[in-house]
Amino acid sequence: MRDTIIETAQRLFLQQGLRTTTMDQIAESLGISKKTLYEYFDSKDTLIAACADSFLTRMERELETLRSQHSENVLLSMTATASYAYQVLASINPILFKELRRLLPPARAQVIPRIQKLITHHLSRSLEEGIRQGIFRPDLPVDLLPLWVSYAILHIVLNSDFAQQVNRPVAEIYAETLLLLLHSFCSEKGRNLLETYRHSIRKAYAK
Repeated sequence: MRDTIIETAQRLFLQQGLRTTTMDQIAESLGISKKTLYEYFDSKDTLIAACADSFLTRMERELETLRSQHSENVLLSMTATASYAYQVLASINPILFKELRRLLPPARAQVIPRIQKLITHHLSRSLEEGIRQGIFRPDLPVDLLPLWVSYAILHIVLNSDFAQQVNRPVAEIYAETLLLLLHSFCSEKGRNLLETYRHSIRKAYAK
């Protein structure tokens, strides 16, 4: 029952946001009483934390699967994982990000750093693989770039306020940022290879 509660609550939180979704609504969706719901989770904050952990654990697992499927080509690996991450994040009601920043400091402290850690972990590995494959420049500051990119993605690229300011869809900003970053990472060999993917990367985020 605990896993079923998390699955249902997670779906509602992602669709409606944290504040709008109530424990009454979650219990009703499950066909159980609120008393039964509180036997598994003693507060809404506890349930939110469990949902966040489940969501991020699944995301980590699926990103690892994508990496293993494209282990021989770091550009394909990075574009595949970037596309997956975008599709997941784009499926979330934007109000949820604002709520995490403004309304729920405990949840924000758990979720935002973990997403940032996930981005930096995968990017660090990709940079090292790309350098070994001769696709990325050997002089890249691999200790600095992953954290810098994670800040850029979380605080600019996925920020709807920034998208409104520059009058561009978030999807377009994401695609162009990805291309810009990859181009700056690449050696001459990598840039020639990247040119063959440029159109498909832009097309993947076109609406």
